[in-house]
Amino acid sequence: MPQARWRFRFAPLLLGATLALGLVGSALAQTPTPTPRPATPTPTGGGPTPPNRFYGTATLAGQPAPSGAPVVALIRGQNCGTGTVISAGTISTYTVDVASDFTVRGCGRDGDTVTFTIAGAPATQTGTFQTGAFTQLNLTAQPATPTPTPVRTPTPAPTPVRTPTPAPTPVRTPTPVAAPAPQRPAAPPAAQRPAAAPALPRAGATPTDNAAPLWVVLLAAASMGAGGALIARRRG
Repeated sequence: MPQARWRFRFAPLLLGATLALGLVGSALAQTPTPTPRPATPTPTGGGPTPPNRFYGTATLAGQPAPSGAPVVALIRGQNCGTGTVISAGTISTYTVDVASDFTVRGCGRDGDTVTFTIAGAPATQTGTFQTGAFTQLNLTAQPATPTPTPVRTPTPAPTPVRTPTPAPTPVRTPTPVAAPAPQRPAAPPAAQRPAAAPALPRAGATPTDNAAPLWVVLLAAASMGAGGALIARRRG
C-alpha cells in the first residue's frame, strides 16, 4: 500500500516533466540554425590612400587653353583622373586629382609615369605619381594637324579621235575609142559622055565660026581626063 501511494503521488510530476521535455524538444527543432556571416575583407595596403594632385597652367596650340577644356591624367593608358581648364584672362590653369591604385585598380603607384592630354591633344610634359603629394606641372599641348581629305580628281574623258574618212578612189573611166568614121563609098565614075561629033561646017561659014566648037571639045576632053585621075586617086 505505501508503494502504490507513492506511485500515485509522483505520477502527475512525472507526466508534467515528460510534457515539458517534449515541448522544449519541439521548440528546439523549429528554431533555424543561424548561418555564419562572412568575414569582412581587410583592405590591402593598410587603408585608403590619397590621390596625387597635379596643378599648373594649360597651354594649347601656343595659346591659353579655352575655359572648360578637359584635362585627362593617364597611367599606362588608363584614365586615372580628369580636370577642367579654368581661364582667367591671359592665363589658363587646371587641377587634376590622380587616383591611387588602391582607389582605382591599375592607377597610381609611387614612381608611375603620369601623362596628360588637353582637349584630346597629348601634352609634352609628364609627371611622376607620389601618393598624397601636390605636384605643380605646367602643361603644353599641340593639337594634331588634321590630314586633308584627298579630293578625287575626275579623270577627263578621252577626246575622241576623229578618224579621217578615206577619200573615194577615183574610178578611171576608160576613154572611149572613137569609132572610125564610116568611109563614104566612092561615087562611081561618071559615065564618060561620048564626045560629040564635030559639026559639019555650014555652008557659007567662015573659018572663025568652025574654030569655036573645036575648043569646046578639047576643054570637055581635058575635064574628063582630070575627073578620071581624081577617081583613080580616091580608090588608091
